[in-house]
Parts: sequence; structure tokens; C-alpha cells
Amino acid sequence: MTHDFRPGPVIVIGAPYNGPMRWLGVDPGGKRLGLAVGDELTASASPVDVVAYPGCRAAAELIAAAVEDHGAAGAVVGLPTDADGGETPACARSHALADALSQLGVAVHLQSEYLSSNEARRRARHAGRRRGAAVDDLAACVILEDFFARPPGGGRA
Repeated sequence: MTHDFRPGPVIVIGAPYNGPMRWLGVDPGGKRLGLAVGDELTASASPVDVVAYPGCRAAAELIAAAVEDHGAAGAVVGLPTDADGGETPACARSHALADALSQLGVAVHLQSEYLSSNEARRRARHAGRRRGAAVDDLAACVILEDFFARPPGGGRA
């Protein structure tokens, strides 16, 4: 009689954790910054906050602090592309923010956020948020969820 032995996961106390990671999603707008947190295991995200956009350097410092506060592996910054995936003039803000985050030692990924605001407004209506309320935090959730849905090796830096 033979048995097919398949060992389960080995847990080593004190070893680095190589499992699913938490990420901070960022929707960088001209006036506001939307933040969300999510993890790869559930591929879902939860809104964290909407704050006034304080400028690139201050925003990077705020995001770096939020990454640390939430135990995230890094930040996923929305990149406002057009329908064809091409970059728009607003992409310059996302690239500058990603560069500033990298300089602070934060792991950062850029994720297309095409139509994320439309989806965020739909979710806001469904959740009963008042019309005209900021939805940047919900857009950050959409950005993270799109990031999690990418195929393995699908361009994550």
C-alpha cells in the first residue's frame, strides 16, 4: 500500500514572510489623494482616506507613512491612461509621485486607472454616499483590485 505524501506548508519561526502582501492603493488627483489598502490573498481592497493633495514631495511622505502604518509592502499608484492605454498629460503627476516614493525607499508600482473614477462613483451610489462626495478612496480600491487581477508576471516591478 502506497501513500501519496504531500507535505503542507512549512512555517519557520523568525523566517521572512513570503506570502501574500498588503499594498496601499493611491489615486493621485490634482486636488485630492485617495488611499486604500488591500492584500493579494483576497484580491480586495478597503478605502482608507481622502486627503487634500499637498504637492508631490509632501504627498510622497504622507504615502510612505501610510505604507508603514498599514504594514504594506509598497504603494500602487494610479496612472490615468486613455482608452487605448496611452499616457495622458495627467500621467506626469503619477510618474513624479512614483519617483518621489522610490527616493524614500518605498516599493512602487504604476497601475492604469482608466475608468476607475466611473467605477468609484458607481460604488459610492451603491453604498449610499451622497451625490458629489469625494470618491478618491474608492478609486484607489479599484486601482488596487485591478493590480491584484493582473496575471502573474504581468508587469509588476
